[in-house]
Amino acid sequence: MLVRGDHIKPLQLLTYTCIPLSVGMFPHMFIHWLTAKNAASFRPVIAFYPVCIAIVWVPSVLLGVLAHLDFPGLNAGAAGSVLVKMISLHAPGLLAGLLAAGVFAAIMNSFDSQVHAVGTMFTQDIVRHYGFHDRMGEKTQILVGRLFMVGILIATYVLSRFVDRSIFKLGVWCFTGFAALFPVVVAAVFWKRSTKWGAFASTVSVIVLWIWFVSQGWKTGSTTIGESGVMPVAVMLLVSTAAMIVGSLATRPPEAATLDKFFPKAER
Repeated sequence: MLVRGDHIKPLQLLTYTCIPLSVGMFPHMFIHWLTAKNAASFRPVIAFYPVCIAIVWVPSVLLGVLAHLDFPGLNAGAAGSVLVKMISLHAPGLLAGLLAAGVFAAIMNSFDSQVHAVGTMFTQDIVRHYGFHDRMGEKTQILVGRLFMVGILIATYVLSRFVDRSIFKLGVWCFTGFAALFPVVVAAVFWKRSTKWGAFASTVSVIVLWIWFVSQGWKTGSTTIGESGVMPVAVMLLVSTAAMIVGSLATRPPEAATLDKFFPKAER
């Protein structure tokens, strides 16, 4: 909202619309959806999700716009703490404490959901999937999951201390990776010919391209591909989709028993 319209290329605006696909791959959202008993459970979520997003983000964006008036010209690192500056400038002592507590509570609510989701994925998909549960008791598995989460938090803290980048640009890169993985979920849910090798190929393509684009963007400070204005997420989505299709068609299709497990015969 602080960027003039003539500074945004049409291709950048168009390809930026791919970023919201990342919501479907957020770990905490993904696990939450997997707990649904049937498709009808999603109806109220689909109806109210845009409203809730607007309630949360519209005030946040407006606050950022207003903060720009009080603190113009902040660099990337200082812009990330503009909320603290606004509270310090406009809110007296007690009110500042209450506002800060509310802000931190909101941040921690989402943050701990994501961290716990990642810990659950590590325990279920790595520890138990590869047979370590046979050699570990329940308490040991929980301990391993907690240690993994602590490691993630430490790595995040270290990066925050040494990486002087805008939190918004970092967010765009994170959402780019999530969005590029979206074809894997679509294929798994709707395409009966999809295979695990197609999913592997798609995931590897996303990892390779993400590392490449991030390394290039780190050097130039840009979140687009060269001077074209195209966001990397668009290219990664196309390559990810192609890898999913080619990888699945080039390998053996799922067994009938596998299809029966996930797709009712009436749908086949």
